[in-house]
Amino acid sequence: MTGQPPSLALRLFRRFPTTTLVMAPYLLLFLPLAIWNDNPDTDFIIFTGGLAAGGAFLVEFSFALIVLSERRTRRLPAAPATSTTSSVWHGDRVAVMARAVSMISITTNLAFVTLGGGTLTAQVAGVVPSGVLTLLSPFVSWAWVAVALLFSAHALGGMDRWAMVRWLLALIATQATLAYVTNITARTMVFLVTLAAVALLTRLLPRSWILGGAAVGAGIWPTVYEIRNTLRQANGIAVAEDQTASDRIRFDEQIVRAAQYGPGHDLGQPDAFSALRYGLVPRFLDPGRPAVSSGNLVNEFLGGSSTSSYTFMSVATSWFFWGTIVVVLIYAVHAVVILSLRPWNDIARRPAALIILTLVIGGPLSWVATPPDVFIMFLQTTVSAIPVFLVLRLWARSRDGRPGATRTAVLLRDAPRPMPSGSRR
Repeated sequence: MTGQPPSLALRLFRRFPTTTLVMAPYLLLFLPLAIWNDNPDTDFIIFTGGLAAGGAFLVEFSFALIVLSERRTRRLPAAPATSTTSSVWHGDRVAVMARAVSMISITTNLAFVTLGGGTLTAQVAGVVPSGVLTLLSPFVSWAWVAVALLFSAHALGGMDRWAMVRWLLALIATQATLAYVTNITARTMVFLVTLAAVALLTRLLPRSWILGGAAVGAGIWPTVYEIRNTLRQANGIAVAEDQTASDRIRFDEQIVRAAQYGPGHDLGQPDAFSALRYGLVPRFLDPGRPAVSSGNLVNEFLGGSSTSSYTFMSVATSWFFWGTIVVVLIYAVHAVVILSLRPWNDIARRPAALIILTLVIGGPLSWVATPPDVFIMFLQTTVSAIPVFLVLRLWARSRDGRPGATRTAVLLRDAPRPMPSGSRR
């Protein structure tokens, strides 16, 4: 961990994490593009974004007031500057798990796309995974689990920074390869944004690295867009010839289309029961169920093909499906889930908590998520990660409370020992 005090922006992020994650794409991308291009429905973007941010902020602000009140009445001590949470984890064993899960994620993802799963061609053809792909699909999202374990292994002293960075670069390279093979770049973007958010929250990578990576990503996007279009045309998939790389990130135009139709539309998207069925029951136990794509339903509703996908981005799509009150409730629930993972000072030293946080950031709170599909994906990934949670609990957690190969153990070993009573210097 860095010894420097957190900046004001980071303190606000930690105080209002869900609100910050919701507002980030609006402040960094959606609203600037809408204002720059004089979008006439900018007020709708502000309205829907405000609903989500308002629901999250209401929960987080209420929690902050309760904590402040408890501390003032001395019923709740202030958060300690350091934590001994790491003493109950074997850092070296968490590092072994981080490497193993990373290898499983890399191998599974490459095998999945090599066998034709997850490609744009398969999506257009409406192919439902079967056979080996069905067995591999639960592990496709383990990249997020690997990221969390790598950060935890480093925080616990079981892996040095450069080893962590090398594994993170391997995961990034895998995502880039997937984007090349599948002709789909959205998943890679979500992965990179999730990685940056977790790095900022845990403070385990320098901010300059994160900002530099964001600048590089923005700089190479036009080239990536051209390569993507060339690959799609080579695979017989039509692309918009008049759309530039800048036009492709005009997400504000996607958002405002929802305003034309109003809230509350049942297009056959999964209800709560179906979401639980798809999310909790693996496909190999329920092979007859059809594929789920609410984006395809929206595209068909707009007059397009049932084999293509379209959304109004996460918040506006939720509003389109369920209305104002449900949007507020959804993001209030997200805030409750994330607040339950506090305290942030030692979040990286609690592997299971960091895994859940990473899955929430990369799933329901991702910039380009499509509800309710994203809730299903979150449940599916959580279920597939149950073996990881079990191994963490049974093998990587210290049973006798003594630290394993952790940073805390190193600090205790190197600390000066007290002199015996009566001795002189």
